[in-house]
Parts: sequence; structure tokens; C-alpha cells
Amino acid sequence: MSKKFKFKKIKGNWIHPTAVINWKNVDIGKSNIIGPYVVIGNVAQWPKKKSIGKIVIGNNNVFNEFSNVHLPTKLKKKTIIGNNNYFMNSTTIDHDCTIENDVVLSSNVILGGNIYIMKNASLGIRTIVHQNQTIGSYTMIGMGSIITKKNIILPGYIYYGKPVKKVKINRLALKRFNVSKKMLSHETIRFKKINK
Repeated sequence: MSKKFKFKKIKGNWIHPTAVINWKNVDIGKSNIIGPYVVIGNVAQWPKKKSIGKIVIGNNNVFNEFSNVHLPTKLKKKTIIGNNNYFMNSTTIDHDCTIENDVVLSSNVILGGNIYIMKNASLGIRTIVHQNQTIGSYTMIGMGSIITKKNIILPGYIYYGKPVKKVKINRLALKRFNVSKKMLSHETIRFKKINK
């Protein structure tokens, strides 16, 4: 970790001194990088609901500057972030969200509450996602897109627009992650179970 930015090693993670972490309500793994002015554990952004529960963060995640992760409500009692995720600057992860592994949120992505993002998904700059949505594995969402409550974001496709529309199969990601037809079919079944 660069000495220039004065990160400190705390509980096995590299944390910038300007970051604000509600340690009482955060369970965190190891080797996470938490950048300048990141806020983890502020109250849920839902005026009619109290914050109840914890934020659970795995290992090897990167939270770039001004990113926010909010506490859950009684809806799920957990906001969950898995492993090896990369969050660019000014991303917002609202209450009760679940993000699996190897997900990329580009700059200024906003996730409403109770969103589920499956593994290896990539959301482009300034993507906005309506609450209670599920984003399928190996999807790519084009920059500036809006995912409304009516959109269905199946695994393995590229989506773009306001609101988003399915553009084509995401061959690049499927090839990069060596995803077979059987694996993609399994992810689609899993998507349907999550999305019930």
C-alpha cells in the first residue's frame, strides 16, 4: 500500500484515515482496501425504517473514494458484500443489498435498497438500479443506464439504455470466465430462485 496516501493497517485491512466505519455494526474480513472518505455503516436510507443488523464484508474488496455502504433494515438485517469486488469512486450501496463475488461497480453507480447482484457482474459508470432488483451473473450494464423495477436482468447478457434493454449475449465475459452453457444454465436457475 502506498505510503503517499497514508493508509493504516487495521484488523488486517488497509484503511485511509479519512474513512468512516461503524465498527460496532460491521463484520469484515481481510485484505480489503478502504479509500479516502468512504463511509461504511451509516443509517439505512429509508426514512420509515430503522437500521437493524449488520454489514458483512468478505475479503479482498476495494472501496474507492467517497463510496457508501448503508446499514440494513428488518427487511433482511444484513447488507452483504462478498469477496474480490471492486467499487469505483462515489458508489452507493443502500440498505439490505447483497453483492456476491468479483463484481465491478463503476464510478457513481447507485444501488437502491434490497438489490441482489450475482457474481462477475459489471455495472458501467452512472448506472442507477431501482430497489428490489436482481442483476444476473456475468452481465454487463452499459454506462448511464437505468434499471427500473420492471426490467429483468438475466445472467450472461449485455444491457444498455434508459430504461435498459437487452443488447446481446456477453460473449467476452463468458469467454473470460470460461463459462459453459451448463454453467450459464445453472446461473439462470439460481437467478430465478433469488428473484422470486
